[in-house]
Amino acid sequence: MQPLKNWWQGFAGGPDFNRLHKLSFLLEEFSVQLTLPYSNIGSDEPPKQVNYPFRSNGWFEQYQQQKDQHKFVPILTHGWCYLAPLVRFDGGEYGWLWLNVWLKKVPEGFDALDRQALAKHVINEHDQHYNSEVIGEYGLGRNTEIESELKEYAELRASRGSPFTEERYRDELQGRINNYGYPELQPAKLVTLQGFEWVYYQEKYDRHPTRTDFYCLPLSSQFYLAIGFKHRVDNPSEKAWQKDAEKAQQKILENVRVSLLMEESRLLQSGV
Repeated sequence: MQPLKNWWQGFAGGPDFNRLHKLSFLLEEFSVQLTLPYSNIGSDEPPKQVNYPFRSNGWFEQYQQQKDQHKFVPILTHGWCYLAPLVRFDGGEYGWLWLNVWLKKVPEGFDALDRQALAKHVINEHDQHYNSEVIGEYGLGRNTEIESELKEYAELRASRGSPFTEERYRDELQGRINNYGYPELQPAKLVTLQGFEWVYYQEKYDRHPTRTDFYCLPLSSQFYLAIGFKHRVDNPSEKAWQKDAEKAQQKILENVRVSLLMEESRLLQSGV
């Protein structure tokens, strides 16, 4: 029956919401619970820490990792692979849905509890990283590097009597950043999930349908929880699995529970 179901829905794999497990962890006074389908891929992820004392002096810096512009402490990674409905010699991968739960920190001078300020910060963090005057790892200064290469080319054209007009130069620069760099993101916005106001934004570039949706919840003036859903598209012509991944993301979000331990204790004492 499974091959017939795969053929009918247009893909194999993806999250199976008939097989769920619950995961819980503590961020000091915050309890976070997720109800997730089991991952359908192998994972070498180490055992998950139960309690994350993120306010302890130096703890974040000790455990932080970096990916692109993001500096974070990883809490959870889950992934689901989507395949062609019938076995193919090339493996038939359509794409992946990845779930990442991170703990992040804002720079000194920012107040993460101010959600409007946090919404501006997550976008500025991206733009400042790729537009940095310093060129470095994790794509640091990539847009600056692209502009430097274009300036050299523009100077060469000018020396040969064929200079760029100012408008043509701007268009050429934007085109190169769109194709090879990191253009500006759309502004972040506030959304309500399970009674909490989260900051939502997308990392998405027009050159490819792969994207990451981020949902950010302030935990203190310095720290916030970031839940990211990466939709990695390997076969953009196949749409059925992409729609399923969208629905899966919403189902997972509907089962995210964040609460204060004091509140949980009160509910237990009242028998609710």
